[in-house]
Amino acid sequence: MILGSAHDVTGTPPNDPAALTASEVLAAFRARTLSPVELMRAVIARAERINPTINALSDTYFDEALQAARAAEARYASRSQDARPLEGLPLAVKDEMSETGRRITMGSLLFKDRIGTWTDAAVQRLKDAGAIAHVRTITPEFSLLGVCHSRMWGVSRNPHNRAMTPGGSSGGAAAALATGMTTLAIGSDIGGSIRIPAACCGIGGYMPPYGRVPDA
Repeated sequence: MILGSAHDVTGTPPNDPAALTASEVLAAFRARTLSPVELMRAVIARAERINPTINALSDTYFDEALQAARAAEARYASRSQDARPLEGLPLAVKDEMSETGRRITMGSLLFKDRIGTWTDAAVQRLKDAGAIAHVRTITPEFSLLGVCHSRMWGVSRNPHNRAMTPGGSSGGAAAALATGMTTLAIGSDIGGSIRIPAACCGIGGYMPPYGRVPDA
């Protein structure tokens, strides 16, 4: 599993909240110079503008995410200790990981209508820490390629060069992160599925030691 954070996101103006790293965002939230709602609106705007050409996102949950961002904003506004460690951070979840009530296709037409009946522990921990899962990201079928295309979702493209791949299998996650469509992204890696996309898209990627993060 991975948590990544981009800084110089492709094509994002320096004053756009979508260009901030996760640590910079959290500092701004606490200083009350940026709100979770402002950030969520910024990443949603990026997604709506860029995803049609990058094709990094499988499903989106923008209305639900804005509602959660308003709740996070209220926690920061109360100046209490209610704000959790990742309170209000937009989170992209790879379409390999289960979330209750959300579609999980694993990039396969076989599962195009499958809905998750549980939330994987790694994703749940991030949500419990306050992250807001607003999008799911494209993966090749069953996460078995070092590129990111499938009959289910088509071709995902590298944000730096759209003739190239963003890598795989967490290619949608890397492309979303590199273009400011999210602040955090979580993926999976057995043979390079985090590391390859991170290298292709010019972002930070980390595969923790086995057992450090639960994979279900």
